Amino acid sequence: MSTPPTSPLRKVLVYFLSTLLLFQTTSCRYFKYREVASDFAPSINHIGKIHKYFIVHEGETLYQLTEITADSTSLSGNLADTTRTVYYTPDRRRRFKKEEKDILQEVHIYLKNDAAALQTGPVAIPLTDLKELRIIELDSGATIASYVFSTFGIITGVFAILLIIVALTKSSCPYVYVNTGDAFLFAGETFGGAIAPNLSRDDYLPLPAIQPVRGTYQLRISNELKERQYTDLAELVVVNHAPTQTVLLDKYGEVQLLKNSQLPVRANSYQGDDLLPTLAGKDKAVFLFNDEGYSKNGINLVFDKPAAATSGKLVLKGKNTLWFDYLFGEFLGKFGTSYAHFMDKQSRIPSAERLQKVRENDFPLSIYIQQAGEWQLADEVMTVGPLADRELVIPLDLSSIAGETVAIKIETGFMFWELDYAALDFTDNQALEVTHWQPLRAFGTGQQDWTTALAATDEQYMAQEQVGEVTELVFPVPPVPAGQVQTVFLHTRGYYELIREFSGLPKIAELNKFKTPGYFSDFSRASYLRVLDQEERLAKVQ
Repeated sequence: MSTPPTSPLRKVLVYFLSTLLLFQTTSCRYFKYREVASDFAPSINHIGKIHKYFIVHEGETLYQLTEITADSTSLSGNLADTTRTVYYTPDRRRRFKKEEKDILQEVHIYLKNDAAALQTGPVAIPLTDLKELRIIELDSGATIASYVFSTFGIITGVFAILLIIVALTKSSCPYVYVNTGDAFLFAGETFGGAIAPNLSRDDYLPLPAIQPVRGTYQLRISNELKERQYTDLAELVVVNHAPTQTVLLDKYGEVQLLKNSQLPVRANSYQGDDLLPTLAGKDKAVFLFNDEGYSKNGINLVFDKPAAATSGKLVLKGKNTLWFDYLFGEFLGKFGTSYAHFMDKQSRIPSAERLQKVRENDFPLSIYIQQAGEWQLADEVMTVGPLADRELVIPLDLSSIAGETVAIKIETGFMFWELDYAALDFTDNQALEVTHWQPLRAFGTGQQDWTTALAATDEQYMAQEQVGEVTELVFPVPPVPAGQVQTVFLHTRGYYELIREFSGLPKIAELNKFKTPGYFSDFSRASYLRVLDQEERLAKVQ
C-alpha cells in the first residue's frame, strides 16, 4: 500500500509526537522553569493524578476549570471563580514550604491578550486563544519543574492539548513507587490493560532504582485514578549475578541472562523508513508505529545470527502511547449510559475469548519470526501503560532458522506503542540465585493490613477502591555474595476496573464497527489523519 506524501507540517507533527517524554519525579521542595520551543513540545513530567487544579489566567483574573475535555478545536469544561489558594506565580521563589505542597497539583492555562472574554459556567476555549500552559511538577533533581508550552496556535496545538489532558486525567493501572534512599520514585505501572477479572494477569516490573533502606526494600502501590484496583499478589523476585551480566524476567517470570546484545543490521518500518538510528540506543528517540499508509503497523528487523545458535532473546524498550490511552477512552465514551452494562457483560466472557478479542484489536506487540519465507507468531507482549518505559525480553526458538541471519517482525495497531530500542542476545542462560520474597508488612490507607492478602495468588485481594489509597510494602533484603550485584523485580497479579460516568445514548452504528477484527487500528489511523488534516486546514487560514 502506498503512503501519503509527507508535508513539512506532517514532519513537524511527527517530530513533536516523537519527543513526548515522561520524566520521573522526586519529592524535594524547590522548583525551576524549563522553556519548551514553540513548534513542538515534550510531554509532561510524571503525571496521571486526577487531583490536578486547573487555573485559567485571563489577564489578572483567575478562574478554576473542572470537568475538562478536549477535541481538535477547543478545551472545554466548567469555569468558576477560584475556591482555594493558588501558590504558583511566575516570580515566586523556587523553594516551597511543606504546607504549600498543593502547588504540585496546579496547572496554569494562560490566555492570549486578544482572546474572547470568559464567563463562568460551561465554556469552550478555542485552542487558538491559548498562549501558554504551565504544569507544576517535581523535577528529577532537587526542584519542581514548570513545563511551559508556548504558542499553541497551529502547528502542535491539537496534539499538545490533547495529549497533555490525556496525561493529566488518564486511565491506567496501579502505580508503583520505590524507595531510593532519598525519596519514593515512580517505577511504573503494573498489569496494564487488565481491566476486568477475566483479564487478570501476572506482571514482572523491573525495579532498577530500588535501594535498601534500614535493611529493607520499600515500595508503594497506589490508586491515583478513577478506578478500582484489586491486587492478588505482590512479591519481590531477587536475582544475584555478576556485575558484567544483565538479567530480565520474561512474561512467564523466567530469568533471562543478557551479556552481549546485538543491534539489528536492518530495521525498516512498513513504509520503508530506516529505523536503525532510532532503535540503536535507549535514548527516548522512538518509533511510534504510525506509518500513515497502514492501519496495522510494524517493524521488519534483520539480525546476524551465529550459525550454531538455536535460541535468542529479543530485547526491547518501550511503552504504550498516550494516544492509545486517549483512543481507548473515546471508544468507551461511545457507550454513553450503557457503559456499565457493557463492562459487566464483558467481564462474564471466558478469559480465553476475552484475550482473543484483545489480540484481534492489535493491542499487544506481536513478535513474528520468518521461517521458510512465512511469518510465524512467536510471542506477544501485553500492554504496559504509557507513563514509564519498560525493559522487555522475549525468548525465541531459532532451532528451525538456517543461515547466518534471522528476520523478526514486530507488529501492533496504529500508534498503540512507542519503541525506543531493539536488540537480539544469544547468551546462554545459566544457573543464578533467584529468590522470592513476600512482604514483611503491607499497610494501606487507614492502617489496613494487606500483608496476608498479598502473600499468595489465592483471590484474596488488596482492594484499593478509592482514589488516593496507598499501600506501603516492606520486604527483606537478601544477602549479596561477594563480587555479585542484585537485581530486583516486583511480581504482581491482579486487575482493575475503570470508573466512568458517560451520558447520552450508545452510538450503536459506530460501536458495531468495532466488532470487526482490526477495526480499532482503522479507527486509530482515521482519527490521527483527521487531526492532522485539521492542523493543516488551520495552518492554511492563519
